[in-house]
Amino acid sequence: MRKTPTPFNEHSPMRRSGMVWALGTWLAVPHTLAISKPLNELSPDGIELVFPRLADTGNAVPLEALITAPSGLYLKALKVILPENPNPEALHLKILDQPVQYRLKTRLRLAASQSVWLVAYFNDGSERANHAPTVITSTACLDDS
Repeated sequence: MRKTPTPFNEHSPMRRSGMVWALGTWLAVPHTLAISKPLNELSPDGIELVFPRLADTGNAVPLEALITAPSGLYLKALKVILPENPNPEALHLKILDQPVQYRLKTRLRLAASQSVWLVAYFNDGSERANHAPTVITSTACLDDS
């Protein structure tokens, strides 16, 4: 006995679950903001970083940032980039409000001595970036002596 294919039904549960799966995979893909220029060519104006120049260990290095938007603009997103880490994008914040000034305090895990970059994105599509270098040293408890 041969089965005839069932006609397409736009309300079928199979179609709905397929649509939900497609939407879920689309939302799961990271939608990142691209950087228009190399980081060192972006202006550091309005981005103040407080980051230790020397850290005993890279396990939890404190970062404090104060970002001030240019006149007439507001902050849209932030990225913290650690170029020497296996996953360089350490933090990506999309800001839902329209702040003119934003303060960020966090701790970062560093794989090696490096410059930590903070990139700020504004509502007109412009970007600014600043960096702070740090050197990771070994602690005395790791020494063989």
